[in-house]
Amino acid sequence: MLKIKSILSTLLILMLATLPALSEGFQRVEKDGRFALADDTGFLLTDYIYDDIYCYDTEPPFRVSRDGHAGYIDEAGYEVVPAIYDALDVSFREGVAPARLNDKWGYVDEAGRLVIGPWFDEVDQFSEGLAGVEQNGKWGYIDHTGRFAVEPRFDFGGWFHNGYAQVHLDGKTGLIDKNGAWALEPEFDDADIHMDDDGLISVIYPDAGDSFRYFDISSGTAVEVKSVGSGIDLSDYMPFEGKKVATLSEERTLDKRITEEQTLPRLDGATALFPVYAAFCQAVYPKATRYTRLVDNEVNTEALITCTKTNRAYERLIQGDADIIFVAQPSDEELDMAAEEGVEFDMIPIGREAFVFIVNKDNPLDSITVDQIKGVYSGQITDWSQLGVQGIGPIVAYQRPKNSGSQTALKALMGDTPLMEAPKGVVAWDMGDILDTVEYRNLPNAIGYSFRFFCTDMMGSEVKLLAVDGVEPTEANIRNGSYPITSTVYAIRLKGNDNPNVVALLDWIKSPQGMELVEKSGYTPWEG
Repeated sequence: MLKIKSILSTLLILMLATLPALSEGFQRVEKDGRFALADDTGFLLTDYIYDDIYCYDTEPPFRVSRDGHAGYIDEAGYEVVPAIYDALDVSFREGVAPARLNDKWGYVDEAGRLVIGPWFDEVDQFSEGLAGVEQNGKWGYIDHTGRFAVEPRFDFGGWFHNGYAQVHLDGKTGLIDKNGAWALEPEFDDADIHMDDDGLISVIYPDAGDSFRYFDISSGTAVEVKSVGSGIDLSDYMPFEGKKVATLSEERTLDKRITEEQTLPRLDGATALFPVYAAFCQAVYPKATRYTRLVDNEVNTEALITCTKTNRAYERLIQGDADIIFVAQPSDEELDMAAEEGVEFDMIPIGREAFVFIVNKDNPLDSITVDQIKGVYSGQITDWSQLGVQGIGPIVAYQRPKNSGSQTALKALMGDTPLMEAPKGVVAWDMGDILDTVEYRNLPNAIGYSFRFFCTDMMGSEVKLLAVDGVEPTEANIRNGSYPITSTVYAIRLKGNDNPNVVALLDWIKSPQGMELVEKSGYTPWEG
């Protein structure tokens, strides 16, 4: 008997293997056009009684249909919601799921009870305690008792997020609060509205090339704001093409320009350092060498020069897809990643740069101390009044993505002081199909950080660079060491890279000519 059962179970498992993959641990089994639920060993949890079972990428309970009606079954195969409804939503949110009965919609709970309605023409899932429903051609919002919190008057209403929902009225899009009051008047044609967790509203116009407008609603009233810098075009720094690429004052000191392109070092690095290694490339590489851009976030591994940002560049170096990268110091995660792959970094310092803290140009603060910076980014200093600035209110302290060069510099500055969790509403956009980057929202109460040259020259941002401990972040103060927060920038290869051209190029970069290009590209050359 056991042998027969084993054979049958094996046959059933083979049959299941030919069916589409379902939720982990469960299978939908077909026989004579009817379906049953089975576990991943092939054991049947129901009979073959259902028209269909919807358990793709969902957790129990699963929606089922039987004889044209819908219900739910649990992980044991029991009908927790009887199959008596005209239609059911595929999943529960906030303990209920939309259900249609006699051509009207209401909500059932996970015990199968009809807890709201059915009174509505259309309904949506609950979000933040409210659900959009349509009645007599207009949409409003009900609470979990089924009462209207916002009377129906809209053409359509979306989900609530952080207290606000996108709605449509007379062909326009706007944003309402949970009382139905306009947070953002319905004045936008063919636009999508998204609100980040810290109160930044992005209005996106898909028909206009995904153009954006930004509003701050953290105070409860939407105020249009602008982001710091509208983007950076690296084409000005393209080797052999860009008008801002630094050039040598004399003929290069390398014996000759190498022409065997297959042996030339592949270069990558941080956005802020692209002008530096683009100048190296222009001075040494054949003129036919071109910068290869990212295409659909993919990198041409045969490219000799590209720019994928700090963390991606470290990954490419470790994986053998780049020979030299130009970056700030590695993060702990990047060091761990190298150790896991059994490789080590050979880090050659080539220059220094000021790590700067930036505020809105209208912010009256001109100087900040290192201790105050640590207080802000540990969450101990939360209001501008604690820094002697009145009338601005809470500090919005923005951070960069994990493992970016500037984020690693911030963590190094913080030392043993715990770094608070970063706000989530950081504005990100595509930089002219070259590179995406992240910057800080240009609000009166915001503070952020960057590197001096990237912020002032490459981005051309109209922000204020704060003095630190009373010292301005100027080139002279970086060189004389009086500015207290500087970062070393490196040319990094993997130890053991035996390509002679890698060694030759790095030796030349450390020469007076290499340091000349570092300085002309906006950085303080390394001394020592």
